[in-house]
Amino acid sequence: MRTGVHYFPAYLPDTQGSVAAFYQNMFEQIALAESLGFDDAWVTEHHFDEFGGTVSDPATFLAALAARTSRIRIGVAIVVMPLQNPVQVAESYGMVDVLSNGRLEFGVGRGSTAAEFQSFGVDLGIAPAMLKEGTELVQRAWTDDVISFQGQFYNYQAIRVLPKPVQRPHPPMWVGASRSDDTFRWAGAKGFGLMVLPNSYPPATLRQNIDGFRAAAAAAGHDPATRQVLAKFHVYVHPDRATAKREGEVFMLQTLAMNDARNPARAGRGGGDYTIETEHEKGTIIAGDPAECIDRLHYWTETLGLTAMSGTFYFGAMAQPQALANIRLFGEQVAPALSKVGAVG
Repeated sequence: MRTGVHYFPAYLPDTQGSVAAFYQNMFEQIALAESLGFDDAWVTEHHFDEFGGTVSDPATFLAALAARTSRIRIGVAIVVMPLQNPVQVAESYGMVDVLSNGRLEFGVGRGSTAAEFQSFGVDLGIAPAMLKEGTELVQRAWTDDVISFQGQFYNYQAIRVLPKPVQRPHPPMWVGASRSDDTFRWAGAKGFGLMVLPNSYPPATLRQNIDGFRAAAAAAGHDPATRQVLAKFHVYVHPDRATAKREGEVFMLQTLAMNDARNPARAGRGGGDYTIETEHEKGTIIAGDPAECIDRLHYWTETLGLTAMSGTFYFGAMAQPQALANIRLFGEQVAPALSKVGAVG
């Protein structure tokens, strides 16, 4: 099973120092993950808030990361395509693939944070159409020497987009899907990989959508057995199970409180309905000793048919030594057990 570290960075100046120090913490963690054999390092795009917004331009972060690593795959999960110019996306991430010597994993999505769309002046209602058109334009910019493109949102005539990626015809492409079953089917038909959040649906519903993704891939002539399905979790592993639960709950509550402040309509999860166990069952977080984390990841792999997972190991008010210990224990004691698990197709 493919394993990765995932950064949706919630920046807390009072506990994490300067933004520069925050970046250096993440670079140090990813270097450790690479040394432990993790396959991927992912970052997420967000804007205008300390909850995610310090990595507002993931391509810049990944370019810096490319110079600090040599083997680990580096990915964006995801580019919010409706908020970006696809030609500039193709240029920026083409450079990342060149600078990393062909290690880019490229994820796209339509986005869902209403405040970000409002601030950019983009109608959230047209985001699905913009995602599909923008993604097609990026693909063509990477594969064709000269492109002309006329669509609903973008119009270019005889342009050359440089540099071309090292990976041909283009880097592996993924789609983040969390709400619409149409997005699952579109990702499958395009032959892309799929990224999901286990807590976005009941497990049976999410599995149905993943099965729809695989069916769409097969119908379009892609081998569904070769299509990657990745799930993201917050992860806190500690040698002592009780300590993992207690400390993991503190970090998770801090993260949810920041998200609630950014999205007032979603507030309330930090109240009486929240416990570490309820979030553990929903798949928001996996917290426990190594044996329990292995068991829970086995459950999700078998339930959803996963081929990959990414863990947010650095969240809440977690100090750097705790984050490094979290990554190290997972890499040394949990990940090896996952390598023996096959996805259920």
